[in-house]
Amino acid sequence: MAARGVRVEGALVGVAAALAVVLAYVFGGPQLVWVVAAAEVALVMLDVARRFRVRGLGRPGPEEPAEAHCERCRRARERLDGRSVGDVVRHQ
Repeated sequence: MAARGVRVEGALVGVAAALAVVLAYVFGGPQLVWVVAAAEVALVMLDVARRFRVRGLGRPGPEEPAEAHCERCRRARERLDGRSVGDVVRHQ
């Protein structure tokens, strides 16, 4: 259910960005379009940096579950955490 909300939110942001560029062109000309586009790029970069910072801290984000949902993801998460899969298997 959360993925659907993200898609709707992304679509709304995309439509708002397109309208901002069109309005900037109509009311301010090409120079204002560059300013609006630069602001949009900066906002996207800040959002991506925030998401990567949350993932880099080792805590699951709001979109990411705390536990792995399959064996492949569990192994990948263990490799990222620095534990070896062989150590886990030997102790079972």
